[in-house]
Amino acid sequence: MSFQDLPTVNEIKRAATAGQRFTPEDVSSIAQAESELTGGGPMNFDARLDALAQKPPSHITQEDARQIQSAEGRAFNSPPGPASVSAQIRSIADRNEALGLPADPDPGPVYVTKEEASEAQSLEAMYTGGMVPKGSLAAQMQSAADKREAAINGVTWLSE
Repeated sequence: MSFQDLPTVNEIKRAATAGQRFTPEDVSSIAQAESELTGGGPMNFDARLDALAQKPPSHITQEDARQIQSAEGRAFNSPPGPASVSAQIRSIADRNEALGLPADPDPGPVYVTKEEASEAQSLEAMYTGGMVPKGSLAAQMQSAADKREAAINGVTWLSE
């Protein structure tokens, strides 16, 4: 189905009012043609909005705002207004930009210190009756701290 063959909203309303039934093939054909013309239509907007909802607000960028605004405009066939979802996203992105967010996505090397591992083991032992189970988070932290310390000191004999 080409752009010229797509029925207008008014044509679809008139046909429905007159009792014309649209087959699943008709709906699929119209949706496919519309999707090709609009770059995804409402489904694209919903998908982008769902993906954006998974991000922490401090990580919303101007590019995210631009993409959601474009998708919202295509989905509703009009420019988003001042109270639109994309306007709210743009506001968050503007705030983040003013604050210098999002933070660098690569914080560099992340490590566990012996003190942090010891504190975790103490807390875990308190909740497990004095025993720190093998493979627990505190045990894993202690292992990571031991390996880090060994690497700093040049010792390579520690095993997992």
